[in-house]
Amino acid sequence: MNSKRRKAATAIAALLLFSISQIGLQIGFAEPHSTETTTAIPQQIVARLVTRNNQPISVNGQSASTGASLTTGAMIDTAADQSATVNVGPLGSVDIAPNTRVILTFEPGSLKAAVTYGCVILRAKKNTTGEIETEKGSIGKTDPATGGVLEMCYTQGAAAPVVGPGVATGAGAAGAPAGATAGAGGGGLFGLGVPATIAIVAAGTAAGLTPLFFDDNPSPSTP
Repeated sequence: MNSKRRKAATAIAALLLFSISQIGLQIGFAEPHSTETTTAIPQQIVARLVTRNNQPISVNGQSASTGASLTTGAMIDTAADQSATVNVGPLGSVDIAPNTRVILTFEPGSLKAAVTYGCVILRAKKNTTGEIETEKGSIGKTDPATGGVLEMCYTQGAAAPVVGPGVATGAGAAGAPAGATAGAGGGGLFGLGVPATIAIVAAGTAAGLTPLFFDDNPSPSTP
């Protein structure tokens, strides 16, 4: 009888070890799946608008002021007494002078300003390619290895844009220091239209538990 109990205990212990190893394997397989799901979601960049003296300007035909969040493809118009800076997080920033229309497109590693008319200063950070273009074509790109600054003014119908340091600043582009000052009066990080910070965390682990069924009664003994 003791021999039969020892055999039953050995069988139960083997089943327990097998079940524990299966749980460990299933958790191990679940973790890479969660990581793969997270990295498959593309990064979204949201820019923040800063207007001089918090004056509203036109963004996609709607009124917007300091603190408004912008997505790629936004069309920005400034009037004669308006200027603005668009801060594009890790990519850089774009200063916009009065009497300017510009469409900004951006994604990880790229920041572009398509100027219909007016003056802009584009500051691209390291690891980002900055570019300004007009109907005449591209005026140039920054080197992503170092970052850089592009500055230009363009009048519709002109033979070519005017490019070089100081041309947009002289036309009233906000500049980084002025943009920062205007931003301080915008009500902080939680002002109206503050850019959405999208944080996607996928940390699901699936562990399948195999039910254990043990027969407390050993195999019937022979009479």
